Amino acid sequence: MSRIFSKGDLINDTYTVQFFIGQGAFGEVYRVSHKYLGTLVLKVFKQEYTRQADIETIVREAKILMKLTHPNIVRVFETNTFEKSGVSYFFMTMGFVSGETLAQLLIRKISLPVPIALSIQKDLLTGLHVVHSQTPPIIHRDISPDNVLLSYEGEKTVAMLSDFGLAQFADYESQIARAAGKYIYFAPECFWDTYVPASDIFSAGIVLYRMITGIHPWDYNFDDGPENPEDIATRIISARKHAPKRPSFYADGCSALLDDVILKALQQDLEYRFHNAGEFLEALTELETSV
Repeated sequence: MSRIFSKGDLINDTYTVQFFIGQGAFGEVYRVSHKYLGTLVLKVFKQEYTRQADIETIVREAKILMKLTHPNIVRVFETNTFEKSGVSYFFMTMGFVSGETLAQLLIRKISLPVPIALSIQKDLLTGLHVVHSQTPPIIHRDISPDNVLLSYEGEKTVAMLSDFGLAQFADYESQIARAAGKYIYFAPECFWDTYVPASDIFSAGIVLYRMITGIHPWDYNFDDGPENPEDIATRIISARKHAPKRPSFYADGCSALLDDVILKALQQDLEYRFHNAGEFLEALTELETSV
């Protein structure tokens, strides 16, 4: 499969490509060297993504994120365009994190001890609280283990949120498996194209449930390969008609109080869910101090 860049390519006389990292639904990811800032990550967007996504919103929110320097948010350095072979591409550069994604950690560990899971979750919510507190609030739209980066550079593992706003793509038709992976973290209202801060809370609640139990709150059967994203959404909505089991059913180290906090984050009705990251974070902090 041909890639947009090769090792050594120069972008806008500023970035030198070091190597290809991987490919996501929105485009390709490279590690690059900035001539002044050192090692960064460059994400270049597919043409079909830029045609369908709300690029103006992504750029507007990226400009806000560029001003934020927070230990639990992957720094955005630039959003810009470049031309290659007569084609114009949109790209974004972000800070390089030495570590792995939470998804990669969970592949190895399946589940995590409650204290470690809570430490990661509090980092996640701290970063999310910062962006939810902007005016207007920035909504991540794609909270999942893939977008939680774990930095191992210090004595304590630090969780950092990345890829804000990149879930604004509609091209699921050729990304069925990827759609299933994204959809299982969607809040109910997201299936109707509604995104509010509480939508991120629902997704974050699934992440915490997954870290502690090793499984998702609801069981989805995609084994026979649904034909389109609408089928995937229908199956997920149907499975969620039943309340999830309390996390302590699967994890001995999970208290009844922690059960209550997680299940509140997973409330399907917005009215009963935590409304933003600050409320979720406060509940976890109070829970720890009460133990």
